Amino acid sequence: MLKVTKSEEPKHNLPCEKFLTPRKLYLPLSQHTGKPSKICVNLQDTVERGQAIAVEDGFISSRLHAPEKAKIIDICEWYHPVLKKAKCIVMEPIEEQEHKFTPREKVNNLDKEALLKIITDNGIVGMGGAAFPTHVKLSPPKKIETLIINGCECEPYLNSDSRLMTEKLDEIFKGVEVICRIIEPKEVIFAVEDNKTEAIKKLHLVFSIKKYKLPNLTLKILKTAYPQGGEKQLIYFLKNRKVPAGGLPLDVGCLVHNVATCFAIYEAVYFDKPLIERLVTFAGDALAQPKNIWVKIGTPIYELFDKGILRFKNEPRKIICGGPMMGIALDNLNYPVLKGTGGFLFLSENYSLGEEGPCIRCGSCVRECPMSLMPTLIDLAARNENWQLAAIYGSADCIECGICSYVCPTRRWLVQSIKQAKIKTPK
Repeated sequence: MLKVTKSEEPKHNLPCEKFLTPRKLYLPLSQHTGKPSKICVNLQDTVERGQAIAVEDGFISSRLHAPEKAKIIDICEWYHPVLKKAKCIVMEPIEEQEHKFTPREKVNNLDKEALLKIITDNGIVGMGGAAFPTHVKLSPPKKIETLIINGCECEPYLNSDSRLMTEKLDEIFKGVEVICRIIEPKEVIFAVEDNKTEAIKKLHLVFSIKKYKLPNLTLKILKTAYPQGGEKQLIYFLKNRKVPAGGLPLDVGCLVHNVATCFAIYEAVYFDKPLIERLVTFAGDALAQPKNIWVKIGTPIYELFDKGILRFKNEPRKIICGGPMMGIALDNLNYPVLKGTGGFLFLSENYSLGEEGPCIRCGSCVRECPMSLMPTLIDLAARNENWQLAAIYGSADCIECGICSYVCPTRRWLVQSIKQAKIKTPK
């Protein structure tokens, strides 16, 4: 069951700002699902904006590019939101200026293979959080009937996708056209939640003029809920198809792409622009003002405070990369923006889970689990280090939405336990 939230426009739905160039850029080689990128530059090299600095290492990997003209000053271990520390290329920008990418000619003449190569070469990954290499996702072994464009930004505070739909909707749809030329679906569904009122007005206008060449295009406005942005939940509510345990959306003829990914595809195909910047939400009651900011990939958080783009009104007790439900707590401001980073939260209260109590067998976690799992049984198996039993109970199918921990009356650390089971289970 989904947890329903208020259907109103978020208070931090603010116009986008731009942060040009930080003093240093920290680019981890692990910014995607799959094998880390392989470095293709040397210390002291000067690289141009958009130049590849690390290439994909195998099929499920992704290329990494210089966000600015810069000098490579170090290759070291640096802060990483998921891995805590990871191998990283450190760059010192040489000049602060806005670089314009040249429009590509004859885009409509490009075939599927050419489009996939452009997406691969420009390092596009899924920008809804998973950061799966897009060229792999666009090469499914099965026929895709339904393409779903995911505009359901369901975590509280996060607003970058909503602003992108409001300000860059034409570009998003051109990216969707590119996807359709590659996978040739029978229908396209654009899904958005009903609290994105400004974006919905723009969407109604686009649908009324029928400007884009998309097969059986429909707009679905869904009741605002969490975790509706998960692709398996979206497929179930839109198509009444359940992705099998251990399966993928393509197993039920569907493919889901986030709106930010569509925009990145547009920039890659129409301007040969790599994924070197993204829109990020900065929010939370510790900030003087929430903002949506275009930030270069690799920008450390502290740069935005040092340059006065952001400022605190209260001391932050909790810093989170991502949303409050699925985000990762950080211990300092040195962490950089990655390709899959949608937001950072700065909260003035610690919001600790507190002390755990015993499981009272109330069944709240089971009733509320959107994947129809039994979190309490996976948790018990994990605490006994019985990883095989945890796998039998479906630990791999957990989407780590955090609802089980949220609803537990005795504050059991269920999602943390299930995460550990997923890591420890033999592959």
